[in-house]
Order: sequence, then C-alpha cells, then structure tokens
Amino acid sequence: MELSSDIVGPTGRPGNTLHPIANPGRTSDSPTLLLVDDDADIHVLVSVMLQSLGGTIHYAATAAAGLEMAERLQPDLILLDVDLVESTGVELLKTMRETPTLADIPVVFVTGNDSNEVLTACFDAGAADYVRKPFRSAELRARVRSVLENRRLVVQLQRVASHDSLTGLPNRSQLIDRLQQAMARSTRNPNYHFALLFIDFDRFKVVNDSLGHEVGDMLLREIAVRLRRTLRASDTVIRDCDFSLAARLGGDEFVVLLDEVRNERDAYDVADRLLSVLKEPYRLGAVEIVSTASIGIVTSHPSYTNPEEMIRDADTAMYEAKAAGKGRHMLFQSAMRTVAEDRLVLENDLRHAISRGELYLVYQPIVSLADGSLESAEALVRWNHPTRGLTSPDQFIPLAEETGLIVAIGHWVLEEALRTFAGWLEAGRGPRSISVNLSRRQLSHPNLVNDVDELLRRYEISPDRLHLELTENQIMFDPTTSLHALARLRDLGVQLDMDDFGTGHSSLACLLQFPIHILKIDRSFVASMCSGRDAMALVEAVTRLAQNLQIRVIAEGIETIEQLDILKDLGCTFGQGYLLSRPVDASRVLDYRLPDECGTVLKCREPESPAY
Repeated sequence: MELSSDIVGPTGRPGNTLHPIANPGRTSDSPTLLLVDDDADIHVLVSVMLQSLGGTIHYAATAAAGLEMAERLQPDLILLDVDLVESTGVELLKTMRETPTLADIPVVFVTGNDSNEVLTACFDAGAADYVRKPFRSAELRARVRSVLENRRLVVQLQRVASHDSLTGLPNRSQLIDRLQQAMARSTRNPNYHFALLFIDFDRFKVVNDSLGHEVGDMLLREIAVRLRRTLRASDTVIRDCDFSLAARLGGDEFVVLLDEVRNERDAYDVADRLLSVLKEPYRLGAVEIVSTASIGIVTSHPSYTNPEEMIRDADTAMYEAKAAGKGRHMLFQSAMRTVAEDRLVLENDLRHAISRGELYLVYQPIVSLADGSLESAEALVRWNHPTRGLTSPDQFIPLAEETGLIVAIGHWVLEEALRTFAGWLEAGRGPRSISVNLSRRQLSHPNLVNDVDELLRRYEISPDRLHLELTENQIMFDPTTSLHALARLRDLGVQLDMDDFGTGHSSLACLLQFPIHILKIDRSFVASMCSGRDAMALVEAVTRLAQNLQIRVIAEGIETIEQLDILKDLGCTFGQGYLLSRPVDASRVLDYRLPDECGTVLKCREPESPAY
C-alpha cells in the first residue's frame, strides 16, 4: 500500500502530495484509506501491515485535518484513533455522520482501550468495527478487508438501486434525490438557480416497432453516450460516481439537471447543443437511424414544493415542443398545465370512445372529372363526445397518434368502412370503391397486411376496390418499413393513394420508389390556382407527370366552379371537395347526385364501366 501524507504530521515532516480521488464507488481491489492518528509511527506501521491490500493510505494527525481530508478524498474506509489531539475520535465520527458526503463512509476505530464503555461509545457513534493496539497484522488486514468488502457490496447495491441498468445513467430514484438537494439549496440561497431538461427521442417507438428492441436498446445506449460527451461538468448536478451527466426515466425519456444557471438563456444554450448532437445519424450495426429530439425546459421557482412537480411540467413542455413540430425545445408556461390536464381527460375519454359507440364515419364522395360519376368515397372518422359534443379530428387524431390509440381506431375505421361498403355493393348502388386513411403507426404495425386481408375476405370485397391513403411524410418517416408494407399491400391487390401530394420533402422520390396507384394533389395548391401562376403550373406538371407514370390524380379541396373548370381542362382524373359534396353519412352516399352547376361543367353522363 502506497504511503502518503498531504497534511503535515505531528513531527513536522511533510509527505507526498497526491491528487484527490473523488469517487466513492471504487471497489476494494484498489482502496483508498485514511488513517487519522497523532502518532506518525502508527502510520508507518499500519501502512506496512496493509501493503498487501494494494491501494493508497493517507495520513492525518488531527481531527480537523482528518475531517478536511475525508471530505476532499472521499476514502473507501477511515481508520480513526479514539484519542486525538484537541478532540476524540468519537466526537469526530459524530461530526462525520452529520456531514452528508461522509455519512456513509465506514469507520474502523483503532484503540488501546478495550473497555466496554469505550467500545459502546464507538459503536453508538456509528463505527463499523474496531482494532486493538498493539496491532496484529493478520487481525488488522482481516478487519479492514471485511469492512471494505461490505463497503463494496453496499456501493454495488446502491448503484443498482440508483442507476439504469441499460445505459448506466442515474435512474428516476437518483434524479428525485438530486432534485430534492437542488430545491433545498435553492430555498437556502435565493441566488441559486437550476433548470430541468426533459428529452424525448422523436422516433424511438418506430425504431422499436420496425427494427426490434435490440436495436432500440442500442439506440438508447448511444443517446446516453452522446449526453455524457456533450454536457460539460458545470451543466449538471446529476453527477454519479462515473461522472454521468443525465438521468434516464424510462423508454426514450431522459432528463438533464442543470446546475448554477444564471437565466433561461443558459438552459436554451444547453438545449440547442443537445438538439444538434442528438439529430446526427446513429449507426447501429448495419442500420442507420436519423431523427430529432424534443426538449421541455423548466426552471427553478419557489412555487415548486417537490421534484415530481418539476418533472411533470418539464414533461408537459416537451409535449408542447412535439406538438409545435418536434426537433425543438420549449420553456414551460403555466398555461400549458391547463392544456395538459385537458389533454389527459380527453385521452382517457378517447380510450373508451370505440367501446361506447361514440365514433362514427362520414363519407366524402370522389367524383370523375370526365363524366361526373361517383367513383369512390373517402371514409372520415368523427367523434361525438358525450359532454363536448362533436369533437374536431384536428383535436383527437394527433392525440390518438401520440398515444398509439390510432392503431385500434384505425382498425375500427377500416372494418366499419368495409362493412358499409359491402352493404352498398349488395344494394347495387354507391361508389365503385372505398377509400380509407392509414396512419403512420398502422403502416409500421406488423399485423397490418394480415388484418386488411382478413377484413376483405370477411366482407367478400375484391382487394382492388379498397384504396388506402397515406401522406408523403408518413411514407418517408421510415422508408424501409414503408416500402416493405406497401409492397405486401400491392401484392394483395389493394390500391395505394398518396394523400396531400406536394406538401412533403420527397414527392418525386415517393412516386418513383413506392407502388403508388393514385396521388391526391393537396388542397392548398388547388386553392391557389386561380390567384397564382406557380400553383397552376405545379398542378399541371403533377398531372402530366402522373399520366406519364400511369398514375391517376385526385384534386382535393375543390370549392369553386372556376377551380373545377381548370382541373378538368388540365386533365385531372378525379375531384373531391365541398363544391362536389361535403362529407355525408352512409345513407346519403347511396343517393348522391352531382350538383347542377358542377354537371354543367362536367357534362355528366352515365358511367360506361365499373372499373376504378
């Protein structure tokens, strides 16, 4: 065992100076010990006797020096003389037990007095063991080794209890503990401020669902590595024995606690740095993942009385960042809490909407611009909430997407639409096909194709009469998974429609790469045709491109006769919009008639063929 004294001993003889080791989680294979004794000869004797244990032993001659070194070195074990200059070992141990950073360090008393009164006082003060003077080498080593082994086991148990096993980062338990410390410090010192960052990876569930949990775990470990590397030591008070700088709450949720922030700008700077690092590509074996993260920020305030409140508000701000477009950070505002509480109530109600029969479908006709005949009808879900009344899809569809409820809702919509369509076919009236929207989560669900096949067989509907609509962004969110699912649907015979064409970032790539049968020009371009040449040129270019690729076109959002006339002249195949018909219930689809003003433009006549 290496001899060291970085405090001057009673003989006035200085020793070697070592850098302090602030790591209470070391194992007993290389322990750091502190001997507090006013006899320099005892220091030499103990060091020789414990040399076989390895590690380093430090020496202090007084109680004050011992307390200072213990706080600075955080040793694995302290050997403490009962009788010290200007104090007693028992009084020093009581002080240590009242000091949070020293409270758990084991102490072994060394004493020449083995009276029951002295030993009882030692153990009452919190001693782990004692060794009698004069020392016997075997006994000293055995007792020290035993205490160190117990210390190692305790540290391991503490680490298991306070750390995430997958990433090695502190877990929720340690986060709560550190937050409590920060809040207590803030109460004592009004000039001390801290901030909490709640981080959520925007594509984690897609990675798990499409690539498997093994790849998901690899991604989580890589995120943890990036957090450790990116955050400066001054960025956080979450500092475990391995100098981890963030906590993992579970799933893809991470939290960073920022220490000594001056203002909100400090938190923004750290959040910006994290967003930049987390959006870089992740190489996970043979797979490359690219996505953003969303961050909610909350700063310390006297109104917070417990850590859970701060975590809740940071989580709320993170959801607001996601709702604002993802890949950004958002500072918590008190108004967000009301919105979040309302959202939670709405989510709970939505979970029961299907079983309570609160959801229903309406159908918007899709009309041939060649002759005005009814070609298809798009099924649209509506929610008649028991107390809110008719609830806008803009409110509950994004919520269903976030919570995963969209998978169950989407399956119900598909089944209800096919059941209704089967009734139309049996009546010999209505559209030639049915169109149903598909969500991103449905597209990545492993049972999608089997579910579609089973429902088509159950209602005896030819696959080519079913059109599934997806947006560009849904398809390009995970191109590999999308291509696989769409290819299987195509092989099944289902028609695939690309919705909102032109609003994404890879329109042409989508048309060339994926098996698309029909594309739907977004309503924003149709609305701008009569007021801008660019929109007119885009609609014309898309129509010609689709014709060259043998893809038919549906123009969405037709609201004026002028728009209808232009689209017919451009050779657009189908049209949909309020001018032709608003969404109506199933019975009115059977009785659909093209409005007279539209019939004049389209020169309506009876359809020649049932093919769609």
